[in-house]
Amino acid sequence: MPGIQDYKGIVGGDEINELVRLANRIKGIKIVHVNATRYGGGVAEILKSLMPLMKSLGLDARWEVIKGDREFFTVTKSIHNALQGNKSIKLSNDMKEHYININRVNAREIDLDADLVIIHDPQPLPLIEFGRKDGKWVWRCHIDLTDPNIEVWSFIKKYVLKYDALIFTMEKYVHKELRSKKIYIIPPAIDPLSEKNKEISVSEVLRILNKFGVDPDRPIIGQVSRFDPWKNTLGVIDLYRKVREKVPKVQLLLIGSFAHDDPEGFEWYRKTIEYAGNDRDIHILTDKDGVGDREVNAFQRSFSVALQLSIREGFGLAVTEALWKGVPVVATNVGGIPLQVIDGVTGFLVNNISEAIERTILLLKRPWLSRILGHNGREHVRRNFLITRLLKDHLRIALDLLTNK
Repeated sequence: MPGIQDYKGIVGGDEINELVRLANRIKGIKIVHVNATRYGGGVAEILKSLMPLMKSLGLDARWEVIKGDREFFTVTKSIHNALQGNKSIKLSNDMKEHYININRVNAREIDLDADLVIIHDPQPLPLIEFGRKDGKWVWRCHIDLTDPNIEVWSFIKKYVLKYDALIFTMEKYVHKELRSKKIYIIPPAIDPLSEKNKEISVSEVLRILNKFGVDPDRPIIGQVSRFDPWKNTLGVIDLYRKVREKVPKVQLLLIGSFAHDDPEGFEWYRKTIEYAGNDRDIHILTDKDGVGDREVNAFQRSFSVALQLSIREGFGLAVTEALWKGVPVVATNVGGIPLQVIDGVTGFLVNNISEAIERTILLLKRPWLSRILGHNGREHVRRNFLITRLLKDHLRIALDLLTNK
């Protein structure tokens, strides 16, 4: 894994020196992050890079993952969807009790003895009820909470209010009932030296495209996302079919992965496969097909246009990844996407499929415009959304909560 000094060529020596200085001020402090999976989804991506970087600075940092059965993750996915705005979801008393009991068991089985405990998203949220010791506890919410299901929010709110501090991606995600809490606004970030984002050769990109039957000599549009109702993969296919009327040689790549904390994934993958039909220019590929981080890296670099047509989106790390690779993004104007896609500068923000079709065709027919937007996007990510900035934010939180300096 890269150490902190390996990032000097990307972010500069002054930034690295500042990180070292901040880390030295919290030496000896124990930090633990807790989430629900080591693979699949943005939280795991972030922690996979953040933990080694903290350790390379000499910090005592570790990553714990809770365990649960299928029923537990079905409940937590329902909670996730409800918090993102699905008003039809109702949690039975049995569902609530199972959610709480699994967290009670995990509180006994994982090591939560730390000066700073950072809990990610709803799955391990109740751990504070059963595993709290003397340290400070922070809940990191990666979800868009602007319009939650009130019944489900009322159920989890009692746990949220027990935390010493809360982290959200955007100010507007902070529920009005949390305004009295200590709040940090911190967008996510990507690791430019990870297998998914580091520079790879053109020959490597071509090798991977050929391996999966994608024609490198024809334009490629694509979306990288989980398979769930919020990512709108069926809408992406609708867009592709309309774009093909104007750009007949275009190909579509839908790239996803399955995480064990997301039981909806296979159902929506199956729906996407069925909706695509027998079109050989629609390539739907996942980790089950042998697509790992390096393959995702190559696919994103091959895109003429990256798409993110999500209905709701907490942030959208796949947008960050594409921009870092110099690819313009056409994305819906929702959630944290506008932090990244500056309309007409790093890509285009759209409000519906018709606008997305128009902008995608525009970029396919004007490669010079794509190059300009792509260059702007990479610089925007360099300044705002790299893992070193996220690391600095976490060091400052530790200083603020634990040293009062």
